[in-house]
Amino acid sequence: MKSEFLVVAKQLMEIERRAMKPEELVDLAVERKLFSDNIAGKTPHHTMKSKLSVHVRSKGERSIFIRTSPGYFYLRSLVEDPSTIFEAKPLSPPVSTERVLVFPSEWLDSWDRFQGIKTSWRRLAHHLFKSKVCKYMDRREAELDDSQKQILTYIMVTRGNEVLAYKRGSYTRAEEFLRGSHCVGFGGHVAALDYNLFHGNDYGIRQSAIRELFEEIQIPVPDYSSLGRGDGLEIVGLLNDDSSSTGRKHMAFLFRYEISGDPSWDRPKRNEKSITQLRWIDPMKSPQSLWQFEYWSQLCLLQFYQKTKITKPTFKIRRKRPLRPPNLLIVLGPVGSGKSETTRILVKNLNYNEINSGKIVAEHLGLPPVSEESRKSFQNASFEFINSDKGPAMLARSIWNRVREHQNDRILIEGIRQRKTLIELKKLAGQLSVGILYVHTPPDIAYKFYKHRVDKQLKIHEFLQIRENPVESEVEGMINLADAVLYNYSGRIKYRKEIQKMMLEIGVK
Repeated sequence: MKSEFLVVAKQLMEIERRAMKPEELVDLAVERKLFSDNIAGKTPHHTMKSKLSVHVRSKGERSIFIRTSPGYFYLRSLVEDPSTIFEAKPLSPPVSTERVLVFPSEWLDSWDRFQGIKTSWRRLAHHLFKSKVCKYMDRREAELDDSQKQILTYIMVTRGNEVLAYKRGSYTRAEEFLRGSHCVGFGGHVAALDYNLFHGNDYGIRQSAIRELFEEIQIPVPDYSSLGRGDGLEIVGLLNDDSSSTGRKHMAFLFRYEISGDPSWDRPKRNEKSITQLRWIDPMKSPQSLWQFEYWSQLCLLQFYQKTKITKPTFKIRRKRPLRPPNLLIVLGPVGSGKSETTRILVKNLNYNEINSGKIVAEHLGLPPVSEESRKSFQNASFEFINSDKGPAMLARSIWNRVREHQNDRILIEGIRQRKTLIELKKLAGQLSVGILYVHTPPDIAYKFYKHRVDKQLKIHEFLQIRENPVESEVEGMINLADAVLYNYSGRIKYRKEIQKMMLEIGVK
């Protein structure tokens, strides 16, 4: 869940163990200081009601929330009697009956499977079509078949240095990981209807891009004929994303469409209801940050607008007080995110004492500290330990004992992976503040960092196996617990400056 309101609602319901009205949830959250410093919206009670209602209505039985009666919400997992659920019909688009273009996912392994955008795309595409592995498949079947890669088109609409951006609503057939975030790409599946005698050489991929643009935005008259012919439309790369279960099912041909000079483009208009906040952005000047965009758009911005303002490292502070000494500062993040670099900077420049939870786990297991050769077996052993009945409490107690050995009021703890350990540690800390700093790095960049630091021969699928080990499964979701988030998109120098800037803003010198 990305919404702070939903995260707070879940926390309160888990604590209170009762159905509650949105007004009561907001009042309690304010009283207990659960919201960030800058709470979104002038009418938080209405915002809470809207967020909960949309979640229940749009996700149906997949929503973690339920209504117990009109105006009252609760957690589905805490309901003992299902008959008490007040049903709300989910709002969803009609089921698709289209046939989509696919190819065997394993075929990509023979062409050096990549993560992110590949701009030297021609040779791979030529062999993909020549090998005759592509076929059309019922979309519903394709969604259930992990062995097939579905081919999509993803089109950036540009005007010089500007790119057309929008926010995608929740009422859409778009994959769930693309919903509700800001985007700089339009597109969808390559379908059987795109294939004809004039577009057979590429299985209708270019025609799919043209069709998607016509469907999603209003094309001015001067562009109508030229776009229909494919003028101004060029393939600029292939996009592959194996960083999630949904991403692994897709590969996209990435297009760029440079518009005409028609003045109608000054006020672009949508065709799809799911497209909102349609506007031009200049990445050199945009006040938005990269983290506000969905992952595929992040890939595009990093690839084609690499040295612009929008792609610089940045941070988001939600709550300052827990991050100020005296406190325990927990540094979290997935494998390869830059936790170790963040820790080094805070220890060296701001006099924090480090406690490495991974080393403490190794002591409990009777193993040497993790090395790259032993990482998989260490991860598996750690998973068994932390999922034992007493594992989280034992780890938290050992960490706390180390905390008590230090006389410094600035203690940094790196490497915690599970919520239960955090909960136990907070109990032991009592009145001492526990602040959480989360380091977020996109998977493709994390892979480059990790590969450069650890093993230059490491393949992307090997890295993703490390990142997706069961012991790491809770880490990405813990971003919702963070008091501050560091977004790391570049090299060390810029990132170091951003860390120091963030700590100054928090009030730590």
